[in-house]
Amino acid sequence: MCVGIPMTVRAVHGAMADCEADQPEGVPARREQVDIALVPDARPGDELLVFMGLARSRLGAEEARSIRAALAALAALAAPGGDAAHVQDVVARGFADLCDAPPRLPPHLEAALAAGLEEA
Repeated sequence: MCVGIPMTVRAVHGAMADCEADQPEGVPARREQVDIALVPDARPGDELLVFMGLARSRLGAEEARSIRAALAALAALAAPGGDAAHVQDVVARGFADLCDAPPRLPPHLEAALAAGLEEA
């Protein structure tokens, strides 16, 4: 599985950018040289979604925050220990955008349903 990490551009050098990803408290920020060929107008301060060293898209501040919260929640859930109340709290904080929203289909399935199809 490939997980996209939100990273902040610190400097741009042609088609590459020095980027930094937030880490849990007490852990130094992760720094990485990122290929920005797919986001050529990236500037210092921009938030990018990075997969395996390649920036795929620019993120808004709220979207970057949501992704960081979800990644932190996954890390917390993977850590040993924690009772049911702790797990419920971690899920509620880390996945608030999903917990607070009604279930929804991906756009292609929504279109199939609207067209009356029983299979996509």
